[in-house]
Amino acid sequence: MTQAKEEKLNEEEIKEKFTEFRMLQQQIEQINEHLEQLNQQNIELEISINAVRELEKTPLHNEILAPIASGIFFKAELKDNIKLVVNVGSDVTVERTIPEVVALLLLQQRELTQKISEASAMLQDLFDQYRRQWQNASFSPCARARGDLYG
Repeated sequence: MTQAKEEKLNEEEIKEKFTEFRMLQQQIEQINEHLEQLNQQNIELEISINAVRELEKTPLHNEILAPIASGIFFKAELKDNIKLVVNVGSDVTVERTIPEVVALLLLQQRELTQKISEASAMLQDLFDQYRRQWQNASFSPCARARGDLYG
């Protein structure tokens, strides 16, 4: 095989490896973004659990701030610190006790924690795959150090 053909093959191999790296990098970025969203949801769940528990301790007829939109509240008087109204889907609401609501939120948090663990494991697998491919790539510094730059 002529040197020109070998160089062309190496160029094609490098382009192929580069494409694989880019695809892995995109997958890593997507999973990382998803993981950040899951962690944010977990923080929000924790805030909700604490808020519901605090509401249970709040005396009746106390003035509270009730949200009507993000960052917008109105003053209200607490009339019931035992039951809450919960949206169960399809615009259907039901009354639940505070312990029931806390249990529901804790269940959601456990499910979310499982998803976070799965996404973290997937991210680690992708990082490992990326590292292995980089170490085995003919154009990587590791391959050059091993002396197998061209296979």
